[in-house]
Amino acid sequence: MSEPVLSRKRQGAQDAVDTLETFEAFEAFEAFEAFDKHGLPAFVRGVDAEALYFFLALFRTGTLPRAAEQLGISLSSANRMLAKLRTYWDDPLFVRSGFLMQPTTAAKRRYDKVLSLMHVLEDLRRDDELDPRTLSRTVRTACYDNAFALCIASIFADFTARMPHVRLRAMQADEHLFDYLREDLLDLVFFARQGLHPDVHSVALLTTPYVCLVRRGHPLSERAATLGPLEREDLEAFPQVLINAQPDRYRAPNSPGNGRFNPKNPDRIALVTPFFLAASLCLEETDCYAIVPKATAELALDPRRTAMLQLSDAAPKLTVRLGWHERTHADPGSQLIRAQLLALIQKRFGRPVGE
Repeated sequence: MSEPVLSRKRQGAQDAVDTLETFEAFEAFEAFEAFDKHGLPAFVRGVDAEALYFFLALFRTGTLPRAAEQLGISLSSANRMLAKLRTYWDDPLFVRSGFLMQPTTAAKRRYDKVLSLMHVLEDLRRDDELDPRTLSRTVRTACYDNAFALCIASIFADFTARMPHVRLRAMQADEHLFDYLREDLLDLVFFARQGLHPDVHSVALLTTPYVCLVRRGHPLSERAATLGPLEREDLEAFPQVLINAQPDRYRAPNSPGNGRFNPKNPDRIALVTPFFLAASLCLEETDCYAIVPKATAELALDPRRTAMLQLSDAAPKLTVRLGWHERTHADPGSQLIRAQLLALIQKRFGRPVGE
């Protein structure tokens, strides 16, 4: 058989395959349960992306005026969008309770799905891979002051150079840290505890030992110079400035090393504070000491005013972790932001122990 005849037969076979695939795809589309042959499917009528985005804003802010202000629309437009959504889902969605509009069960059930859809629409708008230089996001995060110094301030210039259109909004962490994450009031959290809820993911960012901070000329400085790294017993004779950074009533004791450095006699605790960075200011002209992460001390404290004493190898270490909720786990933009933070932090402090 001649080559032209063979080519025609091959092309005919390929055309038959293409026709079959097209027919099968059409049959699958015909079988789609929501497809309406006489117009748009029911699930796309009566709603649009702007209304869905407004749904997210109202869910987060709790009031129509604040949601409207956040989106730059009038209050009347906000009311029209809410009415459209209520008709579409046949549910009130938000009911007034005092000064706030509380989401109904139906609204809560739909929130994560709408958020995922918004991320999909954001991806569809792009025709190529994500570029960190053009990605535009506002990232809401919470951390304690030492984590802010280590994981945000120390890499902020490099991060903004890589991702100039990503805006960070940092707030003081508290005992509701993971509740806010699950309620989508936060995007990322920096923390040190374990035992996370199943819908929260995390990655270790850095590991650092603790050190003992004292004023210049403190008796512990002479002891460390003579005997080497300090043991817990060496600290017992001196009052402590205790940094209680995690006021969580479900987790005790709350202090560096999960209480390992707490004095046996609680009367030796001269001051309790949630602030790592300011604690050293309380040591001047006193015999108090404070236990802080070494990386924090090296980064933010003045060695001319404070002495940093090494603790024994038996002392625990601190591992700072980055956490996020399941709803953003597979979102490409969120993944890129997390990857940039991880790379910059580990470039500065090295890989965490055990990772």
